[in-house]
Amino acid sequence: MRHFILLSLGLITFSVSFSQTNFTTPKCKDATNDRIRKNCIINEIKEFVTVNYNTAAMKPYARIGTNRIYARFKVNQIGQIVDIQAKATALELEEEAIRTLRSFPTMTPVLQKKKEIQENVFEDTYTLPITFEMKITEIDLTQKRITDNNEK
Repeated sequence: MRHFILLSLGLITFSVSFSQTNFTTPKCKDATNDRIRKNCIINEIKEFVTVNYNTAAMKPYARIGTNRIYARFKVNQIGQIVDIQAKATALELEEEAIRTLRSFPTMTPVLQKKKEIQENVFEDTYTLPITFEMKITEIDLTQKRITDNNEK
């Protein structure tokens, strides 16, 4: 039997204030609009989880079919992912999601006026559904071989 795993991600964003992002990543630092920057950060987190979530190690714990892990986390004022919560069918799937999000590099604060920083004392909250498909392909070994090696 062979296992095939497909990983797909979606990111639903909930935030106290969508238009005022206090952090950025090196890839998104040149974005001038806060909404564009936030969308860039969301895409970067999705890409990071797609690459770093170890689906091969999760094979023994995953169910056949679609597996979903819902991770909820906050990004604090200094750009670290904190307060990570995960919900899945197996504890190991949750732990892998938490490990992956903890390993995301620290984001850099956006340069803002001091007045704006004092007004925006909140943490951005995100929900990240991680979905991957576990398929089993069975190989039928009962069929006759192309080359017959039977001795008569």
